[in-house]
Amino acid sequence: MKLLNKVAVITGGGRGIGKAIALEFAREGAHIIVNYKKSRDEAYKVVEEANKLGVSALAVYADVSKYKDVLNMAKTVLNKYDKVDILVNNAGVLINKKLLETSVREWTKVVNVNLNGVFYTIKVFGKIMASNGGGSIINIASVAGYIPLMNGGAYSASKAAVIMLTKQAALELASEGIRVNAICPGPIKTDMLLSEYTERELRIRERYMPLMRIGDPIDVAKLAVFLASDDSKYITGEAYGIDGGFAISTYLLLNKLLKRD
Repeated sequence: MKLLNKVAVITGGGRGIGKAIALEFAREGAHIIVNYKKSRDEAYKVVEEANKLGVSALAVYADVSKYKDVLNMAKTVLNKYDKVDILVNNAGVLINKKLLETSVREWTKVVNVNLNGVFYTIKVFGKIMASNGGGSIINIASVAGYIPLMNGGAYSASKAAVIMLTKQAALELASEGIRVNAICPGPIKTDMLLSEYTERELRIRERYMPLMRIGDPIDVAKLAVFLASDDSKYITGEAYGIDGGFAISTYLLLNKLLKRD
C-alpha cells in the first residue's frame, strides 16, 4: 500500500473528484478526513465506505472560505490524529457566466472558495505538516487555469491563481519537507459537468476529445495517489493536466469540423 497509515485531509471530499480521491487513498491504506459544507450525508457515506476498507475516517464540516472554519477543522482533526501527512484542496465552485454578467458578489464567492480557501488550508495544515517533518499538498486546479473558457471568467481566473499559488507554496515549503503540486482536470464526469450538458451534448464532446471519452473521477484519484506517495518524492511545484488531450485539441477539432462540412 502506497499510503499506509498516512493521514489525509480532503476538502470537498463527499462527492465527485473529492470522493474518488478519498476512497482511493483509503484503498492505499490512508486514514481520511472528509471535509464537507453542504454534502453532509454524502460525506458520512464516504466515511462508511472507507471504514469497510479497513481504515479510520472522519467527516468534518468546514466552509473553507472562512479562516476560522479551517482552524476549527484542524483542531478536530488533531483531536483524533496527531499529524496530517496529505492535504487535498478539492473544494470549489463554478459560476457559469460571462465576465460582464458576473456580479461582484458572484466573483467574490468564487475567489473566496477556489483561491482563498486553498490559501487558508495551506497556511493551517502546512504548519501542522512542517511540525511533523513534511508532507504532500495537492491542489485541484483546472485546465481552465491555463485555457480561457467561455462563460467561466471567475472560475478560470481563480484556477489560474491556484496554479501560481501552488508553485509559490512549493518554493517556500520545500525546506520544510512539504511538496506542493496541482492537478488540472479537463472534462470529468462529475455532478458539476453533468448538470451543464445533456447526454447528447456529452456524446458530442466525447467525439471531439483526442482520447474519445470524458474522464472519470478515478482518473484524477489515481494521479492524486501518485502525488501523495513517495513515488513522486522528487516532484514539487508542478501542475499536471489530466484532460484526455483537451488542451491540445484545437487542430483536431478544426480538422473534424472541416471534414464534416
